Amino acid sequence: MENKGILFSGLPESGKTTYLAALWYYVFNNVEEGEFEYGSLENGELEYLNLISRNWAGCNEVIRTNQNKIENVKIKLIHKITGKSIVLNIPDISGETFKTQFADREWDEEFESILDTVDGIILFIDPRDVKNKPRLIYHEFQNYRYFGQAMIKTVEERPWTEDLVPSQVKLVDFLQMIDFKKPQVLRKISVVVSCWDLIKVDLKPEIWCKNELPLLHQYLTANDEIFNVRYFGVSSQGGDYEIHDIRNALISSEPLQRIKVNDGIKNSNNILSPILWITDENTD
Repeated sequence: MENKGILFSGLPESGKTTYLAALWYYVFNNVEEGEFEYGSLENGELEYLNLISRNWAGCNEVIRTNQNKIENVKIKLIHKITGKSIVLNIPDISGETFKTQFADREWDEEFESILDTVDGIILFIDPRDVKNKPRLIYHEFQNYRYFGQAMIKTVEERPWTEDLVPSQVKLVDFLQMIDFKKPQVLRKISVVVSCWDLIKVDLKPEIWCKNELPLLHQYLTANDEIFNVRYFGVSSQGGDYEIHDIRNALISSEPLQRIKVNDGIKNSNNILSPILWITDENTD
């Protein structure tokens, strides 16, 4: 039996808890078609997973119960053909904790100990986050032409806060800190673009990241000796619950069929894909 630590990380509302809810439903209910079957779960986690999974299956918003707590989930999976089992140790860091680490420039002993046990990271990206968009010099120049000194005065009088920092800067900073604190360790990263159903153009997830988050993509590409990366587009919900017609259509559908995963090669509903890529030793 293998123990694999998979760290869930990302900014607030980047899809971590919704992904975990859909993952638990998939593992527990995808008995006939799935490559793995559910083995066991530590008792203390069942109530939490069932709660978020029920909300997900009912097309209700999946809300994290404690924004300041690191949820630790351990799921045992058994391969149907080989009989080999793996235990997924999934520490789910809240987006608020992620933000606090950036603002305070420190992390606590619990997170430090978690990093010693993880084999890979799932880095969640929210494509709806307006702070993902890079601010181009051309646009800044155009603003200056229109507003002149008035724009400069407004900027100077605005106090700096963590919220002013572009999201991809925070993500790169997080990865740099991991490399600084835990050097010389090759870490596998599944970059998951959540809400993939909102991406209307036919792009591979990596190309989307290259276009929309160039700083993050360039950092990962330039440091391939440190990080082994694969990109995934994942729609855990299948659509926007706040749109009445879409929610009604999703409620009437089979929950497992709502899940859409693009691994850059093919589409499927295997929400385990980003995790299995990390646990597969042949992809080092």
